[in-house]
Amino acid sequence: MKKRILYFFSILIIGGLGGALFSNIFARNLSRLPGLSRLQLSGQDQTVIVNKTEQVFVEQSVVLKKAIDQNLPALVAIKSFYNNTLISGGTGFVVGADGLVLTRKEWVNSAVNKISIEREGKVFPAEVLKKDDDNGLVLLKANISNLPVVSFSNKEVYELGEFVFLLGTKYDPSGKAMSFINSGILKTVGGKVLDTNIDEDFKLATGAPLINAKGEVVGIAAVNSSGQVFAISSQTIKEFVF
Repeated sequence: MKKRILYFFSILIIGGLGGALFSNIFARNLSRLPGLSRLQLSGQDQTVIVNKTEQVFVEQSVVLKKAIDQNLPALVAIKSFYNNTLISGGTGFVVGADGLVLTRKEWVNSAVNKISIEREGKVFPAEVLKKDDDNGLVLLKANISNLPVVSFSNKEVYELGEFVFLLGTKYDPSGKAMSFINSGILKTVGGKVLDTNIDEDFKLATGAPLINAKGEVVGIAAVNSSGQVFAISSQTIKEFVF
C-alpha cells in the first residue's frame, strides 16, 4: 500500500515539473517564430497576438502602391495604323521628358504609316526615331514636353527570385485605355534577357515596363511561345535609348 502511495505521488511531482518545464521552453521558442509577437502560457493568460506577418503584408502593399504610382504617369498606349485602319495596339512608356517613348517592334511594323500615343485620355501623333531589330526595341518621338519619365535600374546582374511586376495597358469594350498589373519573380538572370514566372496575354504584356519593388524599370516586356513574360534588360535599353 505504501509503495502504491509513493508511486502515485511520484507521478504527480514528475508530471507537474514536466508540464512547467514544457510550458517555459515551448513559450520561449514559439515566441521566436515569424508572425508571433507574444505567447503567454502561465496561469489563465494564454493570449496569442499574430501581427508580424500582417505587418509584412501591409508594408509590401505600401511599397507596391508607391512603385505603381511612381510609374503609372509614364505609361502610354500605342496605336498603329495603315492610313486610317488600326493595325495594332499595345503599351509603351516614356523614357524622355521631351516626348521619347519606348515600345516593342510588335506594335510598329513595316506596314504602319501612322502612329499615335495615348496618355491620360489625350492622343498625340508620333513617329519612329530609331529601331533595334535584334532586341525588338522601338523608340518613338511625339511632339510633347514636360512628361514624367520612368527610372531605370542600374543593376547589371539581378537576383534570382527578385520580385517584379508588370504594369501595362488594356482596352475596355468601348476602346478606352486602362491600366493593369501582374506580378511574379525573376527566374533567370544575367545577360540582356530576364525570364520571369509571370503568365500574361501577348497583347497585354508586350511593350510594358517590368518594374522592381523600388519602382525602377528592370526591362521591357515581351511574351514567349509558352505565354510567359521575359524582358530585355534595362542595361540594353539604356544603351539603345541614350
